[in-house]
Amino acid sequence: MKKRFSFILMLLIMTLLAGCSGFKQSLDHGKKTEKTKDTVNKENTVVWAVREDARVSEKNIKKTNQLLAKKGYGLAVKVKKLKTDRTYEKQEIYHDALEKAVKSGEIDVAYVDVCYETAQGEMAQYLQSGLFYPLNRWLHFTEGKAVYNLYDKEVWKGSSVGGENYIFPNEIYYDIPETVIAFRKDHVSKKLIKSWDGSWFDLFRIMQKVRLGKNDIMVAGFPMIDFFEGGVKKRKYMIDDDIVYNIQDQTVHQPFELKEFYEYMSFLHKCYQKGYVTHRMDDCLTSEDELLHLRQGEYAMAWTAEECLKPADHVFIRRPVCVRGILGEGTAISAYSDKKEKALELMKILRTDDEIANTLIWGEQDAKKLLDEDGYVKDSVERVSDRSVFGLNDGIFQQKEEGITPVKNMREYRNKWIHYSPRTTSRMLGFWPDYSSFYGGLTEYQEVLKESVDCFQEKDFEKAYQEAAGQVAKAWKPLRKKLQQQITEWKQ
Repeated sequence: MKKRFSFILMLLIMTLLAGCSGFKQSLDHGKKTEKTKDTVNKENTVVWAVREDARVSEKNIKKTNQLLAKKGYGLAVKVKKLKTDRTYEKQEIYHDALEKAVKSGEIDVAYVDVCYETAQGEMAQYLQSGLFYPLNRWLHFTEGKAVYNLYDKEVWKGSSVGGENYIFPNEIYYDIPETVIAFRKDHVSKKLIKSWDGSWFDLFRIMQKVRLGKNDIMVAGFPMIDFFEGGVKKRKYMIDDDIVYNIQDQTVHQPFELKEFYEYMSFLHKCYQKGYVTHRMDDCLTSEDELLHLRQGEYAMAWTAEECLKPADHVFIRRPVCVRGILGEGTAISAYSDKKEKALELMKILRTDDEIANTLIWGEQDAKKLLDEDGYVKDSVERVSDRSVFGLNDGIFQQKEEGITPVKNMREYRNKWIHYSPRTTSRMLGFWPDYSSFYGGLTEYQEVLKESVDCFQEKDFEKAYQEAAGQVAKAWKPLRKKLQQQITEWKQ
């Protein structure tokens, strides 16, 4: 009894001492504590909200908590799954569930979800709603500097809202070069590829010189609305929510009023007439016949199919890197949590301690057990936890998937593109439109645009293009003025 009383007294003293520690001490995330897993209780367990359809391994969570305790961090993580829309049509289902969980104080960390259609502006408003803890002070003045320094400062600016950062970037989704087109080396000569000046008109010249085999097709994949710039030395436009932003002069447009879009559509019309292009614009459906051509290598070029292609067999032409704003698929700290310091410490640990990050995703941190002789995760190892839901990719081991050969060290890969000479930075980093006053008009404009972009398949292309341009311009007119006004106010 006496021993029990002494033990209880000791716990009370420890609790009082912990409660008296200041804010500076509580934010000292880089220092390990002397706590063991026996003292990792509810107060030290960070609850992480995710979508109910997220792949999360409870076994990996357990191993991660054991490693956190072994390393003396005195923290643990617990995942809470929230109701969501599995078809990605109604983002409000997850966001409403997340709001309820945040305000109840039952979660500390939140996966904020992907951006659905017409959701960039809505996501910005959601992040500013008071649900999430502002990170700027922690990132710039405390132990969070270690996390801030992991990413290019422009990535932070691009994911900020009103000058404040509410989310940690999802390492899978920030900027790397985009493929314009892939040429098969055994179908298109290097000399012919090098002769391409980057324009769509000149690409058609090259296509006419390619000699196809009996079963070959010219192009695998489908055209996309935002391919219209082609291969340029410096990016000029970005397209979000079907709105084209001139990232140099900070103006907004609809595609049909740009000469670059007309040139792209003219190219598609010529390709359609020749039978080179069979898909509609942004047609994500791939036929079994086309998949067969891909598997057998019976094609000269490919669009939107890079994940299926072997780098050794192709020459990839890329558009220059453009640092742009990215919202969604990030991780936020609950503003209602009473464990913010612990949640922030966990965020730092997962991004700076690769052993713990690998344990969370792979269930193992020992490279000798996990990797094959080439340095990639063995084919026999199944990734049972989503990288994206935890926002992790750069510090973990990489696995070849569906023909992809990833770079082993993603941090070095990112750094390479940060210093890439054709790199363009958007002058609109941190701008997010407010759709609340014209959401209906935006939806109408998008529907008209969707119905109009396949005019390249019409026999009389010039007439069809002009008619489509007129219809889109009419739907766009009330939006342009409001959006441009928002940009003007943002610049001030």
